[in-house]
Amino acid sequence: MAAITQSPAVSVRRRRRLRFRPGRILVYGVLTLFCLSTILAFLWVFMISLKTTPEFLTTSPWALPQKAHFDNYAIAWQKAKIGVYFSNSLLAAFLGAGGSVLLSALAAYVIARIPFKFNDLFGNYFIIGYMIPLMLTVIPMYFMLHDVGLGNGMVPLILLYIASGVPFNTFVLRGFFESLPGEMEEAAAVDGASPFRAFWQIMLPLSWPGLVSTFLINFMSLWNEFFFALIFLTKENATMPLGLFYMAQRAEYTAQWTDLFAGILITTIPALLVFALLQDQITRGLTTGALKG
Repeated sequence: MAAITQSPAVSVRRRRRLRFRPGRILVYGVLTLFCLSTILAFLWVFMISLKTTPEFLTTSPWALPQKAHFDNYAIAWQKAKIGVYFSNSLLAAFLGAGGSVLLSALAAYVIARIPFKFNDLFGNYFIIGYMIPLMLTVIPMYFMLHDVGLGNGMVPLILLYIASGVPFNTFVLRGFFESLPGEMEEAAAVDGASPFRAFWQIMLPLSWPGLVSTFLINFMSLWNEFFFALIFLTKENATMPLGLFYMAQRAEYTAQWTDLFAGILITTIPALLVFALLQDQITRGLTTGALKG
C-alpha cells in the first residue's frame, strides 16, 4: 500500500525533472561555451610551446607543430630561469598563505569563541579591511617598509602577503569556529587546559576543512600575484608572474616566443593540480563556513 500511495508523487517529481526549462539549457550552453574556449586556449598555448621559433614565425598560429619539441620546456626551465621563478613563487605563496591563515585563525577564534565587549566591532573591522583595495595602500606601505630597512626583497613581499590575506581569512574562519560545538572546549577547560591549549589541540584540528580551504585560496591568489612583486622584487629574485613579464619583454627583441609559451604552461601546473585534486575540499570548506557561520 505504501508503494502504491507513493508512486503518483514519485511520477510527478519525475515529470517535473524532465520538463523543458529554457533557462537552464541557456545556462548550460553558456557554461559549455566558456569551458570550450578555456580548453581551446590551453591547447593553442600547448601547440605553440612545441614549435621552433622559425616555425612559429612562418606558419599559421593555429597550425599543428611539424615536430613536437619538448626541449622547449627544458630551455625555459634552465636558460630562461623559470625554475628560479617557480621556486621563488612557491616560497612566497606558501609562507604568505600559511602565515596569513595561522594569524587569521588566532583572530577568528578570539572573535568567535571568547565573549567580550567588542566582538562585533573587531569582526566588522576585519570586514572593512577586506573592502579596502590594496592598490590604495601600496604607497604608504612601501615608504613604511623602506624606513625600517625592508624596501625590497622577498621578506617585505611575504609580510605583505601575510597581512593582505588576514581580513578575508578571519571572516571565513570565524564562521567555522562559531559552528563548532562548545562541549569539547568546556571539557578541556574543566581538565585545566588554558584557552590557548584548547585552541591549539582541540578547536584548530576541528576547523581543518576551513583552514585547508582558506590556505588553498590564498595560495592560488598569491601564486598569480604580480603588482606587489613588481614593486618589491628585482629580476634576480622574481616570482613566476614577474618572470613571465620579463620573458615577454625579452621575446619582443629576441623572438623567443616558444620559451614564453612553455613558461606559461609551467605556471598553470600548480593551479590545475590544486583544482583537479582538491576542488571538492575547497567547495565543501567554504560552503560549510558560510552556512554555519
